[in-house]
Amino acid sequence: MSLERFKHSPEGRKIAGLLASEDAIHRMESKSRASRPAVEAIGKDVGARVGSLDDEGRKMVGRWVKEVLAPRGWQPDRKGRVAAGHFFSRGTIYRRSGPARPEGSGAARLAAARALVRKLPHPPMSADELVAERRRAYESGE
Repeated sequence: MSLERFKHSPEGRKIAGLLASEDAIHRMESKSRASRPAVEAIGKDVGARVGSLDDEGRKMVGRWVKEVLAPRGWQPDRKGRVAAGHFFSRGTIYRRSGPARPEGSGAARLAAARALVRKLPHPPMSADELVAERRRAYESGE
C-alpha cells in the first residue's frame, strides 16, 4: 500500500488531524530532541483514534511522520525502541538537519500565536511576550 492510499483509507482519515496538529508535531520534535522515537509522542493518540493497526499500517504512520517532520528540518537518524506501553514498539529517531524552516509568513505565524494565547483560560503571558519568546527560541535554533 502506498502512503497516499493509506492517507485516504478510513484509518488514515482518522489519523490525518493528529498529524496536522501543531501540538502533536511539537511533541514529536521534543521526543526527537531527546533522542527518542518520534512516534512515541503520538502512539497513544493513534491507538485511541483507530483502535489497532496491522504492521503495514504502523509503517505507513511512520512514513507519514517522516513526511511531516522533513520540511521542519528533521531527518531520520536511526531506529529505536519505543517505551513500553505505547502503541508502537519501534520507531525512527530523527535529528535536526539544519535550522527549522517555519512555514507561512511572519504575519500569519504571529496571528496564529496570538489566537492560541487568546484560547488559554488563564494566559501565562501576554501575546506579545509569547511572540518575543518564540522569536528568541527560533533565532537560537531551539
